[in-house]
Amino acid sequence: MANRTLIVYPNKNLMLEAGAQRLVLALSDALSERLPDGSRRSRVDVALSGGSAAQPLGLVLSNPLADSIDWARVHFWFSDERFVPAYDTDRNALEARRLLLDQLVAEGKLPETNIHEMPADERSADEIATVMANADSSDADVREAANTDNATLLDAAARTYADELVEQMGPDPVFDLMILGMGPDGHYASLFPASSGHHEVNVTDRLTVGVSHSPKMPPLRISLTAPLIARSRRTWFFAAGAGKADSLAHVFAAHADGTGLTGDPEYPSSYAGGTEEFTWFTTEETVVKL
Repeated sequence: MANRTLIVYPNKNLMLEAGAQRLVLALSDALSERLPDGSRRSRVDVALSGGSAAQPLGLVLSNPLADSIDWARVHFWFSDERFVPAYDTDRNALEARRLLLDQLVAEGKLPETNIHEMPADERSADEIATVMANADSSDADVREAANTDNATLLDAAARTYADELVEQMGPDPVFDLMILGMGPDGHYASLFPASSGHHEVNVTDRLTVGVSHSPKMPPLRISLTAPLIARSRRTWFFAAGAGKADSLAHVFAAHADGTGLTGDPEYPSSYAGGTEEFTWFTTEETVVKL
């Protein structure tokens, strides 16, 4: 596994700008790699996230080198997603599309089929409202039925995405680049601290998992699992702000082996790793407790 590297910027804006420039260079380098037979790689697979980790996408096309990238060979995936309707602005996919992907598609550079979104909640708004209200019902039977319905849908959606990963990338999919953010509580993707009642970070026998009752709204989510994230060739974290300083210190102190199998379940980001590169991009105010 790659050694962890920490890069500290004076402020968030510089961190994001640097992230955008590094992304262009990383894609250019990956697409230029030669296989043992001398041929070029046919594809590069990138996993995106939301929040701060998505923001560099909006700066990518300002780099002149972006025009030289063969976007038709780049496939975009998502490390996690909010299980809401496809049109809901909470979706990470909508944010990524707004910042970069839709423009590439409109310009004919990126095939729509290269954007691999996680499944959306296809229930009507009324159905969702009813089920979510029932999930908080004081009637135990009503509450259990609603939670079972949600869990069944989430599991099916997660398995659908896992099937697509295997179909596209083989039985043991490996991402070329995983772009992540860390929450103030130390979560990454949608893998949350054990103290919030979540143990999905310990799931090791699946590629994807459904997450109910997320401590961060919205409550229903889908996530890649820790071992899949950890075996990415390159893994980048973006974490900025004083509110993340405590969690960053705990994550860096955890004795993780970088495989996604061990770490501190109270600070799930400690389970992450990368096989060739593992870099944290952060700011001065975020590292004060290291």
